[in-house]
Amino acid sequence: MEQPTSNRRLVTLGMMLGIFLAGIDGTIVSTAMPTVVASIGGLSLYSWVFAAYMLFAAISMPLFGRLSDIYGRKRFFYIGVVVFVLASALAGAAQSMDQLIVFRAVQGIGAGAMYAIPYTILGVIYPPDQRGKAIGYGSAVWGVSSVIGPLLGYLIVVTLNWRWVFYLSVPVGIVAIVLVSRSLEETTGEVERQVDYGGALALSASVGAILLALELSESSIALTGGLLVVGLGSVLAFIRIERSVRVPILPLSLFEDRVFLITNAVGFFSSFVIFAALTYVPLFVQSVYGGAASAALAVFPISIGWSGMSFVSGRQVNRFGERRLIVTGAAIMTASFVAGAFWTASLSLLAILVNVFVMGVGMGMITPPLLTTIQNRLGTEQMGLATSSQQFFRNLGGTIGVTVLGIVMTLVMNDQLDAVPGVSDLGDLQRVLLDSSTPPDGLTLVLTEGLTTVFAVSFVICLLTFGLSVYLPPAHAQAQDVPSGDD
Repeated sequence: MEQPTSNRRLVTLGMMLGIFLAGIDGTIVSTAMPTVVASIGGLSLYSWVFAAYMLFAAISMPLFGRLSDIYGRKRFFYIGVVVFVLASALAGAAQSMDQLIVFRAVQGIGAGAMYAIPYTILGVIYPPDQRGKAIGYGSAVWGVSSVIGPLLGYLIVVTLNWRWVFYLSVPVGIVAIVLVSRSLEETTGEVERQVDYGGALALSASVGAILLALELSESSIALTGGLLVVGLGSVLAFIRIERSVRVPILPLSLFEDRVFLITNAVGFFSSFVIFAALTYVPLFVQSVYGGAASAALAVFPISIGWSGMSFVSGRQVNRFGERRLIVTGAAIMTASFVAGAFWTASLSLLAILVNVFVMGVGMGMITPPLLTTIQNRLGTEQMGLATSSQQFFRNLGGTIGVTVLGIVMTLVMNDQLDAVPGVSDLGDLQRVLLDSSTPPDGLTLVLTEGLTTVFAVSFVICLLTFGLSVYLPPAHAQAQDVPSGDD
């Protein structure tokens, strides 16, 4: 789908706006949520505002990717933006926390398209030798939107009203649709128009049940176990369905391809550790240095390093090759988490900020080359499948990593938390840090031990990521055709 240069620039701008919508949502909403709770109540349901969004985004992401290959990416970009914008407007008008959670779930469905379709369209309208640069732009926009989200959210809450945090999506979405409608020329490929509804349902049930089990893991062991059984049963049903249908939603033959398997595994494990760092480093910094401002400051270096290096690595893909950049990025991440495993309460804030910045640099060096690798491997006809699979496994890795490493952190700190007044788990810990400018005695040492253990486990995961990346074949081998599974 070759585009005239002028049209391509407009399409790219439209895609950047779509990526901006999805990227800014998490951080801007997080900033506004305390004000939202004060306005409409529902503190006990606080976490579900985020969980509902993430759950439905994860479920819809691979479905949007595959359907866009069959029926056209432009159509599903429209659908994703419209669903996201309408749900955002409804969320802004919510009168209760229950309503807000429902609208956030619908917003998550639209976000599933925003995670996958813009990068898919960029991969299609740019030739292989320019895809890395285009994807680097997208990754940089994502990082910048995440960085400015908290500040923009604060300004909106202070100067306008928390509802405008959601209403902001409406004009941005409208502009994105107008740009794409006037500039993107598209014809669908030769993929057979047959939708694997059974596979889609089984995949949605498996992902939904497993992620919901993780979300409820600390509240009900019986419910968590039941959901895991449902999730694993749905996985088996999905495999059985995919082996029997003519046009599978996710061809199982792809898991026999080394490039597909390694790129998605590297995306999963790198996200596993980086999102845990984004979640738990602020707790440590706030405990040691006090104040919510220092906690927010700890997140910026990761985002800046990630977005900045994504821009650079995307532009340098053709010069150095995807494999070399991915291997180097994995090595940098490994070294940064080794350093994190030796943090102490006496470490300077500057040293911590430099350390987490390097974590972000490693992740940024990995992200665009991973996506261009799998896009080039599967080709234009399966561009949606290639892109959504990478985004899906990264999202899944981040969600599981935050939960699993949170459990590791809690287990390490469990015996010592009993000695800290008012704190028995991570939930209590977060509330104490939010409510008190001076952390309770002993909390710093407990948190240091917990976080350094998380970093030590993350180091092992990074070593695995590095080992997998080394086995990526050279670029000329990656370009070979891969069976689509549609025959």
